[in-house]
Amino acid sequence: MATLQRIVDLAFALLWIGNVMSGAPDLTETYVACNIYTYQASDPFAYSLAYVVSALETVTPNRPGYDYYITSPYPTVVVYAISPYQGVVSYGHATCNPVLSFDDCSTCLFYAHGHVLDKCHMSIVARLELQDCKVRYEQFSFTD
Repeated sequence: MATLQRIVDLAFALLWIGNVMSGAPDLTETYVACNIYTYQASDPFAYSLAYVVSALETVTPNRPGYDYYITSPYPTVVVYAISPYQGVVSYGHATCNPVLSFDDCSTCLFYAHGHVLDKCHMSIVARLELQDCKVRYEQFSFTD
């Protein structure tokens, strides 16, 4: 009888470990920060930011350690008289928990991409941290 109980306990432990190891990423929001200054959909910054956020989502899972910085390839010579920022360059950084699989990192960043743009609608600076991944973009160069 003790042997049967050990087998049941072992089976339960293996199922639990397998579920934890192959589970979906934890998308619990742990931190969000948005700048009060915004851009318009027609601003060149919008195109620059779209490039950066899309690249963060698609490139980060392919990087060692799931850690990726990017600078948009757009010029910095445009100066706006009304907007609080200069130029159209945007900078970004994304990371995933290194124990995640490629697919789980991709899933987390896909969610983060949409969530940060929703939470920080048209903000020129945003940072979103989920339990298993984070995304940040700014109009100035930075390091985390």
